[in-house]
Amino acid sequence: MRGIIAACVLLLAHAHATAVDFRWTRGFAQGTSEATIRNAADSSVNIYCPSGQLEPVPGMFIESARIKPKPGEQIVVQIIVDGKNHPFYLQETQFHAHGRMNYMSLGGLVNALAASKNRSFTVEFPKYGVAERFSLMDARRALGSDRSSILSGCSS
Repeated sequence: MRGIIAACVLLLAHAHATAVDFRWTRGFAQGTSEATIRNAADSSVNIYCPSGQLEPVPGMFIESARIKPKPGEQIVVQIIVDGKNHPFYLQETQFHAHGRMNYMSLGGLVNALAASKNRSFTVEFPKYGVAERFSLMDARRALGSDRSSILSGCSS
C-alpha cells in the first residue's frame, strides 16, 4: 500500500500543469469578419466588420461575466492599451462605429491593440468599479494593420 501511495506522489510531483493560453482569434462567417479575445473570467471583446452585409458599419461587443446591463442601458467603458485610454459608449454590450468620429475611434483602438508590445490590455467599467484584463497574444495577426486591418472593407 505504501508503494502505491509513493508511486502516486512521484507521478503527481512530475506532472505538468499546462496553462491555458488566451489568444486573439479571427474568423469569417456570413459576410462578417471578427476578431475575438476571451479571458479566464469568460469575458470577451469582439471587434467585427460586416463587409459583406448591406450596412457595412463595424463595431464591437464587450461582454463581462460580472456585469449584466439592463435592456437599453448605455455603459461607458475605458479600454487601456499601453497606458492610453480609449473610451467608448456601449448600448448594453455593443458599440456601433456610425459616423467618422466613432469609426476613427475604433480604428485607433484596433491599431493600438495590434501595435502594442505589452502582454495585456484592460477594459474598465467605471460605473461598476470593474476591470477586466485580456491578453494581447496574437492580436496583431487577428486584427491586422493599416490596409490589412480587420476594418478594411467597412465604412462609417
